[in-house]
Amino acid sequence: MITITVDTSQLDRKLADIPAALARAQRVALLEIGNVVKKHAREAIKNPHLRPSTWKPRKKKYKHPPLLKTTNMWNSINSKVTGPDTVVVGTPHAYALYHQHGTKHMPARPFFPIDESGQLMPMVMDQITHKVQKAYKSELDKLGG
Repeated sequence: MITITVDTSQLDRKLADIPAALARAQRVALLEIGNVVKKHAREAIKNPHLRPSTWKPRKKKYKHPPLLKTTNMWNSINSKVTGPDTVVVGTPHAYALYHQHGTKHMPARPFFPIDESGQLMPMVMDQITHKVQKAYKSELDKLGG
């Protein structure tokens, strides 16, 4: 008679660590998603090439470009993880909505990286995908693959 004993204790420990590792990866991924969207929105205020659509020119000449007379809007863009699978990116200024979508008295000046159909711009999605993959890979690597 042959007796074979398989010690699975090391594997069991690694398997037990997976839920915590996935939760850590998800938290890091959400933080990174917020940072990507926040950074893109801030940069789009200054860089026309990053905007989801072209801003109509102003009728009058102004000293400052739109949204930059003060830096209130630019500085107020923030991100916050609000739950295990949610990150919110925005600004506390109500007038940001008017700039993003326009009003009957003002053309839209969108700076958040969302197209007309409500989807994130492809370049932002690519950055997010990369950051999320990196977050999960980092945690899985810590477990030993």
